[in-house]
Amino acid sequence: MAVNYHEEDAIELIHKDNNPITNYNYLSFLPDKCPVCSYSLSPEYLLIYHKNHFTTELLCGCPREVCRSLFFAVYEGTNNPIFSRFYPYSKVEKDFPEEVIELSPDFVEIYSQAYHSEQEGLDMICGVGYRKALEHLIKDFTIQQYPDDADKIEKMPLQQCIQKYIEQSDIKDMAERAVWLGNDETHYVRKWGDKDIKDLKNLIDLTVYYLSMTLKARQYREEMVR
Repeated sequence: MAVNYHEEDAIELIHKDNNPITNYNYLSFLPDKCPVCSYSLSPEYLLIYHKNHFTTELLCGCPREVCRSLFFAVYEGTNNPIFSRFYPYSKVEKDFPEEVIELSPDFVEIYSQAYHSEQEGLDMICGVGYRKALEHLIKDFTIQQYPDDADKIEKMPLQQCIQKYIEQSDIKDMAERAVWLGNDETHYVRKWGDKDIKDLKNLIDLTVYYLSMTLKARQYREEMVR
């Protein structure tokens, strides 16, 4: 059954009445994953919403009993609309080692906010947040190692801070490269055109990993002294 509702010829709704809608085959992509529970699935297609001449939305239902959420797949284009995005999303949390959380709670919070903005499709601004998170992580780590220099470290450019205070080569190498890509996210012209947000996050992950290993090793050295 099709029901059409027009408001200045801009809105058209087509929904099902006990039977699935069938006129969605012209869409470029059909959802195969629920953005709320993140499970792969074959959703129920409940309604097509022609928002305007350029935007079409497909209302879907997750069939998983523990989820049963409704979500939209958004398409853009006049002929053969191209998939654009889902909404709503259930935000995925990023896990960090306990010693990193204790060292730099601000890093964890800033990174999480950047991570959530990326999940919302705000990929033009999330890189700035990742860059800020990295600075908090590195400076909290160096201040812990050199508390007497805390005032200088707080005011020092991040690249200079890494070069002057980070002695562990693995942390230093990954953190420096993360800064290079992080700076690209704040500048008009990109220096590293073949790298993107994924590379920046990978370098931050590597920095976190090596830094976490350093903190764990220090803990055991302090706890297990003959």
